[in-house]
Amino acid sequence: MTGLVDAVKGLVRGSTDVLTKIEALEDATEAGRGRLDQVVLSEASQIVDRAGQRLRMSGDLIVVALAGATGSGKSSLFNALTGLDLAAIGTRRPTSSMPLACVWGEEPAGELLNWLGIPRRHQVQHRSSLEEAQSEDLDGLVLLDLPDHDSTEVEHRLIVDRLVELVDVLIWVVDPQKYADAALHNRYIKPFASHSSIMAFALNHADKLTDEQRKSCVADLTRLLKSDGLKSPTIVATSAVSGAGLDDLRTLLVKRVNAKRAARERLAADVDRVSDRMASQCGNAKTPEIAKSDITELVDALADASGVPVVVEAVRRSYLQRASAATGWPVTKWLGRFRPDPLRRLHLDQVPRQQSKALRKSASNEVSIARSSLPAATPVQRARMDTAVRNITNKAAGGLSRPWADSVRTAIRKREESLGDELDQAVARTDLGANNNPSWWAAARFLQWLLFLVALGGAVWLLLSAFLQVEDLALPKWQGIPYATIMLIGGALLGVAVSAACRLFASTGASRRARLVAKALRGELETVADSHVIAPAREELDAYSICRDKLAIARS
Repeated sequence: MTGLVDAVKGLVRGSTDVLTKIEALEDATEAGRGRLDQVVLSEASQIVDRAGQRLRMSGDLIVVALAGATGSGKSSLFNALTGLDLAAIGTRRPTSSMPLACVWGEEPAGELLNWLGIPRRHQVQHRSSLEEAQSEDLDGLVLLDLPDHDSTEVEHRLIVDRLVELVDVLIWVVDPQKYADAALHNRYIKPFASHSSIMAFALNHADKLTDEQRKSCVADLTRLLKSDGLKSPTIVATSAVSGAGLDDLRTLLVKRVNAKRAARERLAADVDRVSDRMASQCGNAKTPEIAKSDITELVDALADASGVPVVVEAVRRSYLQRASAATGWPVTKWLGRFRPDPLRRLHLDQVPRQQSKALRKSASNEVSIARSSLPAATPVQRARMDTAVRNITNKAAGGLSRPWADSVRTAIRKREESLGDELDQAVARTDLGANNNPSWWAAARFLQWLLFLVALGGAVWLLLSAFLQVEDLALPKWQGIPYATIMLIGGALLGVAVSAACRLFASTGASRRARLVAKALRGELETVADSHVIAPAREELDAYSICRDKLAIARS
């Protein structure tokens, strides 16, 4: 019934409160779907739909139904109130005992009667002699004479059950001998105790009772109705034969018609009844909060279980190894090629940066991720992670009614099943900087190769001078030291010195890279913790808050 308020605001005056309650019930029902009892939710949806249909019809028509058991005399009361003789319209009321409707005034009632399921041949547009006897105006009254609720015909009982849910006012006609009938009280009175404002009782055949007997019956019926849950039941002792109590019953009808509130009161009572049932399941506890410290503990546990410390150390060592290979003395750095890269051993060196970004944007994860070779979580690490998840689950469900607590636990449990795989993928898709080398490495590499060539040139010069023994190749000297020797030793020493300086810078860079990767990994794990634990819990808690708050409005 989305948009009900806007659709009927101009049609139903003074019904803002009822519309607000109905809209709140609709929102509460939607929030509770899949969490609260489906039977109650279905009933709430039916009431919302029914209210939308009723409010779209004329708000000036009031539907009053006379209902009762076999022999209660409700048809006689109907005759007396309408001034009609049912025998005279027997062709309109066949043996199936369908409900009969009498409409006062000129207000079109066809749409409303069709909605009620009253066939056209059972509809009477009539102004009774009542208007001549009394000054009160009954225009807008739709009076129904229902089949017997205890009829042996199942069809009759089904008609009563349906119309009891739809009419604006119910007048139960009972007789002195059957007013305590268990079927009436258990099937209609107790379940609708919250509808006392739109129910009245006519203790018929009062002409067969003495004054003392009548008072005793009224008192006993009042006691029974109060035990059924009605706070202040309205009871009128009537007699279609003597006319006793008819004026009181007519006055009651006139007040209902003039007030023009019966339809809204009926809808409000329906909303109150189902809202109470929903509220008993929903509860009204304060919405639990998930503390930041609990989230931090969860992320710490996930980091430990997913091998983040191992990855961060591998990043640091890989950075140092690659820095040594890029900036080391060419003669010695070749030896490092025989050492495997720490990240390569973990299968974490093949995730390009653009793939990592694509994975963050793609919920479907169409880009496949190579599985890492990180060691499996130890039982201790696994237990710590399970404890952290369980701690958040218990706090999120704490104090909630059982349906909502179960809903929170189920929502987290469903996502928790894939938590292990998601942790491995979170590590694998994180950009660890394996292909991101600092620019100073290139400058250091160029300088190292330059020094290496200088030393190599000096060595070649010395070798040629020693083996060829050529006079013209006499080595020039500086302060008695041949330039070739200076080139060889100087190039080698400077190369080693540059290597040492680069290792110092690389150590600082490796620590910085490790910190950045640790931060990036933690960010990925925070995303996993949110999507698999925190978000499901908060989604349920948000739905609970909406359901609880909307029910409070619907019940107000």
